[in-house]
Amino acid sequence: MRLRPGIITRAWRESSNLAQLVPEVRTIESARSELRWITEYVHEKMTDRASKGMKVSESDLQSKISHLCYLRGQKGFPLQYLLGSQPFGDSLDIKCRRGVLIPRWETEEWGIKIAQAIRRSHPFFTAGAREGVDQLSAETGSEMTVSETRSPTFKVLDLCTGTGCLALLFAEQLRPPMGKSVYVEGVDISQNAVELARRNRAINAGVFEQYGTSVVFTYADIFALDISSDHFDIIIANPPYVSEEHYYSCRHTTRSVRRFEPKHALLGGIDFYRKIFQLAREGAVPAVVCEVADQWQVDEIVEECIDDELEATRMSDSAGTVRTVIAWRKESSAWII
Repeated sequence: MRLRPGIITRAWRESSNLAQLVPEVRTIESARSELRWITEYVHEKMTDRASKGMKVSESDLQSKISHLCYLRGQKGFPLQYLLGSQPFGDSLDIKCRRGVLIPRWETEEWGIKIAQAIRRSHPFFTAGAREGVDQLSAETGSEMTVSETRSPTFKVLDLCTGTGCLALLFAEQLRPPMGKSVYVEGVDISQNAVELARRNRAINAGVFEQYGTSVVFTYADIFALDISSDHFDIIIANPPYVSEEHYYSCRHTTRSVRRFEPKHALLGGIDFYRKIFQLAREGAVPAVVCEVADQWQVDEIVEECIDDELEATRMSDSAGTVRTVIAWRKESSAWII
């Protein structure tokens, strides 16, 4: 959608930096927010340089701010790549870099909802608790039962982990009871992603290690993966799911995403979901949660991947878009929702 000339004029009246940002972020309000974040980032970096005895001038500071605004607004660089990180969950700082998909708010939102539902309802975390189960049953219209779990470790498998944001989010949210532990494993085919995820684990270790939670990141192709002997309690995944049609459509995928984020982490489809649910069947994993594009993709997944052993539902994000497909084995408790 083309910008109205008046928006640029209004932005120029406030500052040239604001005007540079508007073409990419589209609104003055969003541009103000991004200019504030860029300014804070540059101030922090310049303060760090000054603390090391390096000379820093006001002109240096303003020049750096202006350059980042130019890259963001005129060249379309994603803000997270420019600033190098994205806040995630309650207290995570997820480092970002070219070649690895940027964490999205939609992923954060459903990740928190699912993790909190597990912590509130699964007998591993609260034996026989009904309050959270009943509440979520009412929301989804699904009947649920609670079964006992005897394992001392709750195990989460995060497929297509990317920056590791979902794996680390579950590690942050799932605080195990005394005497028990949580184990989270993230898997990705990109060595670049695995290295970044391991860096994010090291940076954020203090958030979850105090609760007896461990996180590992593994380089592997999910299409060659075998988890049949690993006894995971849940698979979570944000696989490549953007169709070719939507990838090249300006309505669905922005210029910034197409130009700067890894195509292999975006383009995908039903093959990934088939493999994810195959892994769940072979490993007798009680529950699976996958991010999706919208309702039509859920319909396709339910038709091709959900067999007679599974129940399934879906969950929308706060913008009203269907964002996840949630499935669980019928003989298991449906604590996942």
